[in-house]
Amino acid sequence: MSSDATYQHLRHSEIAVEASGLHKQYQLGKLGGVRPLLTRVLGRYAPAGNRGFSALAGVDLTIYRGEAIGLIGTNGAGKSTFLQILAGTTVPTGGELSVRGRVLPLLAVATSFHPDLTGRENITLFATSVGIPRRTIVDRIDDVIDFAEISEHIDTPVKRYSSGMVSRLGVAIAMQYPADIYIFDEVLAVVDAAFRERCIIAIQTLTERGATVIFVSHQSEQIASVCSRVAWFEKGMIREVGPVDRTLANYDAALGS
Repeated sequence: MSSDATYQHLRHSEIAVEASGLHKQYQLGKLGGVRPLLTRVLGRYAPAGNRGFSALAGVDLTIYRGEAIGLIGTNGAGKSTFLQILAGTTVPTGGELSVRGRVLPLLAVATSFHPDLTGRENITLFATSVGIPRRTIVDRIDDVIDFAEISEHIDTPVKRYSSGMVSRLGVAIAMQYPADIYIFDEVLAVVDAAFRERCIIAIQTLTERGATVIFVSHQSEQIASVCSRVAWFEKGMIREVGPVDRTLANYDAALGS
C-alpha cells in the first residue's frame, strides 16, 4: 500500500491517541528563594520578574491504532514534551490528551535505567514501572536478554555498559513485552547497523500485530523505513501532518537541506 493510500486508510481506523489544544507552559527564571521573604520583611529586593516559555502551544494530533507515525522537528520544537505528557512523566498545563491502551515509553534510554542495578534488575524494574505483570516479566526475561545480545553482561551494573549496550537493552524490553502504544525516542542512534536493521524489522512487526508506534529520529531514512505518516513539530505546534515522503520533503526543504 502506498504512503498516501495508507494515510487515507487511517482515517477509518480506531483512535489510539488524541491531543486537542495541548499546551505545556514552563516558568523561566528563579522561583521562590529568600527574595520574596526579604521583600515582605524589609520592603526592598523586589522580586525579579519570571518569563514563561511554551514548550507546547496548542497541539492537535490524532494517532491511530496500528499505525507507525514519525515525529520530526528541530531540537526544542516540542517533540519530547509531547512524548513526556503521553508517557505520563509530566502533565499538560492546558488542553486534553486521550490515550487508549498501555504505553511503553523509551524516552532518553540512558536515563531510563538505574546505573547501580544490573541489566537483569533494570529489566524487572522498568517493566514493572510500566505495568507489565510479574509473571510476564519472568516468562520473557530470557527473550529480552537474547534480543539485546548482552548475556555476558546482564548481571553487571548498567553504569558499566556502553551507550550502545544500554540502547540494546531498552529496545529489547520494548520488543519482548506487550503494550498497545510504543514510543521510540532516538533509541537507534548509537547501535550498530546490523542491530538497527533487526530493530526496524521488529518495529514493523509491532504494527502488523496492531500496536501503535510513535517513532522519533533525526535520520530521515529511519523514519521512512518505519513510518507511514509524519507529524512535523515546530515552535511547540504542529506545522504539518501527512504521508512520509511529502512531509519529509517539505521539512528538508524548510531546513535548506
